[in-house]
Amino acid sequence: MASTADSIEWKELQGELQALAQSANAFNVHVFDVWDNCWCAARGFNEMPRPDLVDFVRAAESQARVTLQRSGSLNDSFSSRIGHVFIRTYGSCYILLLRFSAPADTGQVRSAVDAALPRIEALTLRLPPSGGPGTLPHQAARH
Repeated sequence: MASTADSIEWKELQGELQALAQSANAFNVHVFDVWDNCWCAARGFNEMPRPDLVDFVRAAESQARVTLQRSGSLNDSFSSRIGHVFIRTYGSCYILLLRFSAPADTGQVRSAVDAALPRIEALTLRLPPSGGPGTLPHQAARH
């Protein structure tokens, strides 16, 4: 069986993430779910866990005082000692994370994300689960 990263949907999503990275001047864009699984990235994607990026999401949750697994949402820039990101939640369980080498113009980034998000969300929801048909995304990644 082909992996999720070999699917046409994944390749289309990666293309949309690359376009968003370019329009937002980000050096990478990732899609995670609230169970810490990385589904796609604009550049340098592999399915290995990214604890550094997951830690960034957890720190942003803490700073914003929300819990993403309980329908919390994020739509803002965050900085820490490991870098600068813009995080936007969507589709009830997905996280769009844009990475920057320096603090970014939040208004410009938010505008780029708002323009790209409908297509990114549609493509994310079309991704086949990595555990095969009928498997929920968070179950597939845990096997």
